[in-house]
Amino acid sequence: MRVKNAKFKELRKKAGYNQAELGRELGITKDYVNAIENGRQSPGFALAKRIADFFSVTVDELFFCQFAEQNVRQEMGDFCANGR
Repeated sequence: MRVKNAKFKELRKKAGYNQAELGRELGITKDYVNAIENGRQSPGFALAKRIADFFSVTVDELFFCQFAEQNVRQEMGDFCANGR
């Protein structure tokens, strides 16, 4: 499951970068930055670590917590919809 990464986008904007500028800093394309932000791509661990280090956060803070929250919401929605 891929989820929209609002934290990544929030950190990018807070740092004052547009997608192209951040892509250049990270060695990836603007389109890849956009794809991560919108949940169409998930970076590998090496890139996730590079992104986290760039923003001085942990990989967990940047990606996994949001995924876990989204997953819990999905499971709760499924549970309520199915009555189980």
